[in-house]
Amino acid sequence: MIMIAYYVITAFLLGLLAWNFVREKSRRGDLALYLLVMVPLLLRLLRWK
Repeated sequence: MIMIAYYVITAFLLGLLAWNFVREKSRRGDLALYLLVMVPLLLRLLRWK
């Protein structure tokens, strides 16, 4: 049950970051930071370490 909640929270955070990534158009540096944060979350959802 805890693992399911963990993956739901991770997917929610990844969705929020993806939404902000799509909306951000002016600053390239922020896009890189969003990608940097999204990679570990995506790897966790794919169960890669």
